[in-house]
Amino acid sequence: MKKLMILLLFLVMFSIKNIDVKADSDYQAFESIEIYEGKFLKDYTKSEYKSYYKKVSKRKFAGWRINVVHEDLKVVYKTETIFSYYNDGTTSIKYEYKFEGTNTSSRSITSTGEIGINVTGPIKQFKGGLDAKLKITSTYETTNKETETFKMQMEIDPQTMTNLYIHGEGLITNGVACRYFMWIPFEKGGFEVFVITTQYYRMEKVKI
Repeated sequence: MKKLMILLLFLVMFSIKNIDVKADSDYQAFESIEIYEGKFLKDYTKSEYKSYYKKVSKRKFAGWRINVVHEDLKVVYKTETIFSYYNDGTTSIKYEYKFEGTNTSSRSITSTGEIGINVTGPIKQFKGGLDAKLKITSTYETTNKETETFKMQMEIDPQTMTNLYIHGEGLITNGVACRYFMWIPFEKGGFEVFVITTQYYRMEKVKI
């Protein structure tokens, strides 16, 4: 019986395939993003990973051990500039602008190391049931979409520029995790969840 258990452990060790998946969160494509405290997963240092991993190193028969390093950190961002009109003349210029915009409430996830992300289907999820352990609900995935048509008239003053862009706020939660099976650690890495809490259009006028 003892020999059978040893053989089984060997089979488990050599049949587990570690998958190195790195998925960029949407915020990395934003024009700008600011975080008031803490840091993004992409900014973790090797020494920080080493320190955080110690908190998930206690072996267990099966399942995840999780170390949430930062939870619900507030961020503000600018996704993209819709338009920029400038007037380098000496008299005012009148513009009329029409466009369609979409308001979206969504979440995105990213990972490092051996923690995988399932990108098939309408909702991206961490592999291995990590979403359930983190108590992430699918309601954060892009579900609320409203298409709005805007029509505006504006006057651009001399030596000024008018910008319209998408501004928003969100919450970042990140940390590290390790999954165990028969006390063997695998699928170890970092995780991050970015939730958009509000998003709107903002217009500003600046001097040139």
